[in-house]
Amino acid sequence: MFKLSNLQKFTKDKWTYLSCDFNVTEIENPFQEKTMWVAVEEKNADMLADNVYDPFVLVPVILGMYYKQNVHIDGNISPRLYHNMQHYLMNIFDRFSDRTSPISFTVNGFDTVTRGGVELVGTGISCGVDSLVTIYDNFVNENDPNFKINSLFFVNCGTHGDYEDPASHKKYRDRVALNKTASEELGLPMYLVNSNFHAYTHKIGEQKIGYLAIYSCVLSLQKCIKRYYTSSNLSYDEIAEFSKLSRDFDIAEYAESYMPHLIATENFELVIDGCQYTRAEKTERISEWKFAQKHLNVCVPQADNCGCCNKCMWTLIALEAIGKLENFKDVFNLDAYRKHAYRWKCFFVSHYGKDAMETSIVRYARAHGLSLPPVLVAKACTLCYRILRKIKRVMKGTR
Repeated sequence: MFKLSNLQKFTKDKWTYLSCDFNVTEIENPFQEKTMWVAVEEKNADMLADNVYDPFVLVPVILGMYYKQNVHIDGNISPRLYHNMQHYLMNIFDRFSDRTSPISFTVNGFDTVTRGGVELVGTGISCGVDSLVTIYDNFVNENDPNFKINSLFFVNCGTHGDYEDPASHKKYRDRVALNKTASEELGLPMYLVNSNFHAYTHKIGEQKIGYLAIYSCVLSLQKCIKRYYTSSNLSYDEIAEFSKLSRDFDIAEYAESYMPHLIATENFELVIDGCQYTRAEKTERISEWKFAQKHLNVCVPQADNCGCCNKCMWTLIALEAIGKLENFKDVFNLDAYRKHAYRWKCFFVSHYGKDAMETSIVRYARAHGLSLPPVLVAKACTLCYRILRKIKRVMKGTR
């Protein structure tokens, strides 16, 4: 059994923590951490509510379903979150993977969070395409205060690397600086949220269940957030077409069109935003936005856009297709893009129909008249590139 208990709120080293004990019985403990926590800067301590375990529901339940362990919370959670978990969310988690199994999820009781004096409408900021489109639609182009974004959040729960890796924490701090500059230019406050959820989710895989950690961090702030936009990966049609390929690979791509709104409480709403566009359509949507041309950051390997990784290519091929590469010359290494673009175009064409994002980019490029290699040429080139990489690795290993 996984048992969560001893919910407490405390301040240490200028951060305020909401923490609970994570106890494992009946099996050997697969986790190094003994507590699960989420934290905000001390000046924002009032954002954390310590009367419910809501932030510590999603991750323990899906972990329990993977490890085939019942989950008990020795305290209260919000009634609506409990209802949705029992009736809907656990069913989604079970269908997500052949490795998950139904379990018993129990709590001691129920309570609700009373919102403080502020009512924030928030979203995460990463300056990626998905993030910027959400900000563009719901801040720049939104006038209704009930829906207009008035706050940004930057969360550390796995997207920067493994919890145990010191480099991941440095990457988080480096990205904080980049996104703080962007948030200041927008005139919006940026709140920092830290956690150790990824000490647990990485045992299964951040790609698989990491989005649940993000949602959990946001739940910890329901005392001040009434509405939170979470940016989608795929469009509605792409999720319908490719969701089976995302089973046990990425729970967001598998179910984000219908799962996030179920992660709600009596006073908190989580909204999935961006499913109305494909990734390439999102790129086009912000291609004339001066702010995006200055701050767009999509790269995986490094803080600056390298211009030659897969995520850079998703963006740059779409921009080339609509003739707007030069709009982003200040944030991308376009020389690197031109050097590596053909290889990646071959890879995308050869994987058409096998991956949602790459299929989407190929469709978009073809629809806009961008020349792509023929399928047979693409497959042959991709195979050659793969062989050459293996030869290089072998030669490097023999030196």
